[in-house]
Amino acid sequence: MAIFKRGSTWHTHFFVDGERFRMSLETTDKRLAKAKEKEQIAAAKEGKLYARKQQFARLGFVEASERYLQSRKPELSEASQKNEACLLVKPRTFFGNVLLGKVTSEQLLAFREWRTHDGVKAATINMEIGVIRRMLKRANVGTSLRKI
Repeated sequence: MAIFKRGSTWHTHFFVDGERFRMSLETTDKRLAKAKEKEQIAAAKEGKLYARKQQFARLGFVEASERYLQSRKPELSEASQKNEACLLVKPRTFFGNVLLGKVTSEQLLAFREWRTHDGVKAATINMEIGVIRRMLKRANVGTSLRKI
């Protein structure tokens, strides 16, 4: 358990059952930061807090896409689930086991060019890029997708 300052904001870094948690406590008051840290540690011990985004970004693209599809099941109808699974077939082939957190905007542009070269329509490519974008957003990856 450790709290430290970055700029004027307090942050924490602690381990629970071998899993590392690092986060902002979103306060500039040290006493309040200590209280928030205790709350975060308690939440982590209860299983309410976990570093899912950090772990998701460290997965290979294929594994991340499988987990992404599983997480979307409660949100989508069966037809939409099948559609998203179909939209991830070619991206899985292209990206393989590249870590999701290491996907760059240049790779996304290369993927788009590869699909265009295969004669795929723009609407399909845009839907594939949309699924990839949602995966990257879930992984909290800082890849700049605005250029695409």
